[in-house]
Amino acid sequence: MKIGIITWLESAEFEDLVLQALLTQGISRVELEYRALSIDSLVRFLADKPATDSRFILIHDGDEITSTLERELRRFPGAIRMAIEPAIGDVAVEIERTVNRALREFETIPVPRKSVQRMKNLVVVTGSTGAPGTTTITLNLGNELSRLKPVALIDLHPHRRDLAFLLGAKRSSESVRLSDNLSISGELSEESSALQLVDAGPIPNLESAFSDRRAPARNYVDLLERAETLIFLMTPDNNHMFELESILASLDAGRITARAIFILNQTGNTRRERSIQKRFSARVGRYEWQYLPFDRDSLDRAKSAYSALLDVAPRSKLRKSIGEVANRLFE
Repeated sequence: MKIGIITWLESAEFEDLVLQALLTQGISRVELEYRALSIDSLVRFLADKPATDSRFILIHDGDEITSTLERELRRFPGAIRMAIEPAIGDVAVEIERTVNRALREFETIPVPRKSVQRMKNLVVVTGSTGAPGTTTITLNLGNELSRLKPVALIDLHPHRRDLAFLLGAKRSSESVRLSDNLSISGELSEESSALQLVDAGPIPNLESAFSDRRAPARNYVDLLERAETLIFLMTPDNNHMFELESILASLDAGRITARAIFILNQTGNTRRERSIQKRFSARVGRYEWQYLPFDRDSLDRAKSAYSALLDVAPRSKLRKSIGEVANRLFE
């Protein structure tokens, strides 16, 4: 089955490069459906397009999607949106990889799942593979949030249970009370009135997780479906950009409906890192996103003192950036 390609790109030269990468680089299952000259022409085209399960990929600039266009796109559950920054490096290779991943996403037929009740005040922190910092950010974000409201840190990391350990408690601790407004436990509570902040660990293969009946994948997907807010962490790594595409595809397809906040952690100032930062911001531009600076010194001080950054490095750039993420959750 052919997958349609619809483009809306300001630069005609860049659009030609994109189409060349799609149509001549070995992706045999895609075909050009429409080249929009303006957002108005794109809206008109989608308005006239029959509202079926039509499968297509909309490739657009990093500009914000208008509410009118968003409304038309919601008519097509099989659509995937792909924002591309004209200044990225090896664009042909990256476009080919991204579209092939999108094609595999189309091929995945999810097994019908029971509806999951959304939990108010449930924030799930997950991230790419390769230790992007989910546990460290969960711990420090919880400390920031607990200054204003009760917070329960929930350690559901599938490989390591380090939340309590990083604050000086035993790894085997089932429940730790840190203050009147902050505690750590190993399970969610349906009755809790506190904000529950979950360290869910790394993202699995989402293409199969939604139809996987095994407990680890099922529990992870249940968390995503219950979450009121999802925080996705990654570091400046090309491989992590591929995992970013996976969760964006699930958001765009409506499989995940939580409010999403994307964080690029451990950002530096090398040429490669600046390039990835630019690609990251272009790709997640219509969602909430933020950079967190790399600050090994402050993190080492917190780790050696078994404390949060708020206690040992309150004026550090990293602590202030995490505070900004906390402020987003109060908005």
